[in-house]
Amino acid sequence: MLIKEALPFAQIHGRTVYDEEKEALFCNWTLSGISIGVRGKTLKVRVLADSDFVPSPPGMPVPPADWPCIALADGDELIFRHECREQDQWVTLYESEEESEKVLRILKLSENARGKLGIAEIETDGTFYKVEERRPRMEVVGDSITCGFGNEAPNNSFEFKTSEENGWLAYGPLAARELGYDVSMICESGIAAVVPEHPLFPMHAMEDIYRYTDKLYDDKYHKDSGLWDFEKEHNDIVVLNLGTNDCTPIRFYRDFSEVADMERWFHVRYKEFVKQVREANGPDTFVCCTLGSMDYYLYHHIRDVVKEIREETGDQRICCFEYIPINMMTEGYGAAGHPSLKTNARMGRELAAYLRKYVLEGE
Repeated sequence: MLIKEALPFAQIHGRTVYDEEKEALFCNWTLSGISIGVRGKTLKVRVLADSDFVPSPPGMPVPPADWPCIALADGDELIFRHECREQDQWVTLYESEEESEKVLRILKLSENARGKLGIAEIETDGTFYKVEERRPRMEVVGDSITCGFGNEAPNNSFEFKTSEENGWLAYGPLAARELGYDVSMICESGIAAVVPEHPLFPMHAMEDIYRYTDKLYDDKYHKDSGLWDFEKEHNDIVVLNLGTNDCTPIRFYRDFSEVADMERWFHVRYKEFVKQVREANGPDTFVCCTLGSMDYYLYHHIRDVVKEIREETGDQRICCFEYIPINMMTEGYGAAGHPSLKTNARMGRELAAYLRKYVLEGE
């Protein structure tokens, strides 16, 4: 069955793009995909995969091309994963000796900038049925920390592999599942919140791509950028974890006398970005501005921006939160000093506890 024919039975998770030319639903953002009811013994999908090459910083080794990883979840349990290294292939996601009736979630486990993933066809030996469950949605917006960059890699391994990036066990989805929320992820390794005043090297900024469904996909294949329908796909909570990469151009700038102005540049533009998020999502969405668990250089600006917006607009559905730093002694590291699975688990509990107390219970 073509995926377009199956979509009436499915629930879409996250921001996806249906490509009419390729006749495939592209689920490129971390954990984007579909849930579908299956009565039968098998579930297979025909996948269109494309690799991405992420340039390394000057003087660093050139990494190999990255391929996307597809996965299958049954409830809260991830039961299958596969790195798609062929451009067009059938993947058997589920097999059972006995026929069953269950809702299965097909998702992309790795991040958008490191491989594109389209679902072209879907098959079962039985039948599909419509998924009715709807839960409140949490959108988590961030950089490599949010993606789960190398969270399954050996301790502080330099090499990054998409097969060692498990978005299902990143802190945001963990917090969302603990609170009973569906999750949508908009995250990319190396991305900044805003365009720096003096860039050291090319880098994306979330302020430039947040309003679009999938600008990374559109730019790669030279398509017109489609806007995301925030009204139709309402977010109940938006969690921002950006600012870690914004400090790099400041710390390494050649003229230290300009650092204060560069920080002020971040402050002003971050404030405008938060206003963009508020305008896009509407007045009822809670917006939580966070930072951590790797670097806190710009957190005082984030905290002050939230305070200023609350005072100037009366917006009480905006807050800020600082994660506890990585504990290298008890948690270790993932790839390149990033949060490990242990750190992500702890961050997820932290975020869930904060949102439960200050957002959901309104203290």
